[in-house]
Amino acid sequence: MAANESEIISHLLEVEQNAAALTESAQIDADKKIGEAKKEADARFKAAYEKIVSEQEENYAKASAQAQGRADDAIRTFKETVSASRKTPEEFNSYLDKVLFA
Repeated sequence: MAANESEIISHLLEVEQNAAALTESAQIDADKKIGEAKKEADARFKAAYEKIVSEQEENYAKASAQAQGRADDAIRTFKETVSASRKTPEEFNSYLDKVLFA
């Protein structure tokens, strides 16, 4: 009977070792799959992020150019208005009197 019990215990230890090896192998496979999925997700995120950044930079460049154009037009119009106005000291003094002392 002792030999039989010994064989059973040896068999159970062997089964336990096989289970441990199988568990370790499954963990290695799972870690590998998780690593690959993370790489793929990171690559997709990076591509989407770069696309959004590129679009936003393009939109900013367009809006900035439009704003600069409007500012240039406003400055040019102002300069033309100032250049076209009369510049006599009498009219300027009259304007100051009206604004300051009215």
